[in-house]
Amino acid sequence: MMTLRSLGLGLLAMGLLVLPARGDDKDKKVVVDLPGPIDSLDDLQDSGRMLFMMADANRDGQISQQEAIDAGNLLVGGYFFRADKDGNGSVSKEESDQAREALLARRPILRVIVQRAQAKDPKVTAATRNVQQGVMSLLDTNGDGQIQAPEVKQAVQTTVQSVYAVADTNRDGQMSPSEVNAAIAGAVRSVVQAMYQKADADGNGQLSQAEYDKAIVEPAHVVFLVLDANNDGQLSPQEFQAAERALTSQIRKMYLPEPANSPKNLIESGRTPAQAAPVPNFNALGVRPAQPQPAPTPTPTPAPQPRQ
Repeated sequence: MMTLRSLGLGLLAMGLLVLPARGDDKDKKVVVDLPGPIDSLDDLQDSGRMLFMMADANRDGQISQQEAIDAGNLLVGGYFFRADKDGNGSVSKEESDQAREALLARRPILRVIVQRAQAKDPKVTAATRNVQQGVMSLLDTNGDGQIQAPEVKQAVQTTVQSVYAVADTNRDGQMSPSEVNAAIAGAVRSVVQAMYQKADADGNGQLSQAEYDKAIVEPAHVVFLVLDANNDGQLSPQEFQAAERALTSQIRKMYLPEPANSPKNLIESGRTPAQAAPVPNFNALGVRPAQPQPAPTPTPTPAPQPRQ
């Protein structure tokens, strides 16, 4: 019975990737439907194209290093200014800790996972602390214990330059869509290779059955620690039910219904945007469209006076 419950919970987690599927009949192509705004592979590709176009400021179909740096500053700057509570242009360790707490407050399930993993395995706490200290020392170039805006900008620039040094294969200083896709594939390959090397404990270039089992068991052990709410070393049916409820709740939070005034719904319903939802009138806020200026009145030229 417990094995069936375990299998059911695993299938529920896999539902994030495969359920529900779209398709009105068997003859139509079935598209994998993920919960949330990105609910299919096509949507994921469209989102990637949108991000590429946002970074491509001059719309030349390429992303230059400066465009990538500007996009990185825009992205990282949002997190920086959110963490900089006092607005002095620096993020102290206290502000960094507060930003981390705010993130965990918005993601309760993440807080539970972190707390349980740290409480049951001191190595997790030490590793987390080492990562935080490493990031801080990497960004804090002047060693004053604070992260300042120029240091963040420098980190973004250095990161972009490092990426271009590897991913810009034709060395033209631009990143084409093909090079971006190739860079992503290369990053995934590097992650897989790093995982393989970590699992290859004796470094002989091969995975024994014991090394493979350990690589599989360690992540499963972390999941077990998270699910074992009362720390008794047993997983009860109640704990499985609690995990199922938590996972289902997270799936529901990820779902974003398509608005009534989306282009798709407007086309299908035949309604106008104003019929689907109220359209704000920005002119009421004092914003007036530019009015054409009247042409200047020509000054009449006086007639020449006859000579006396």
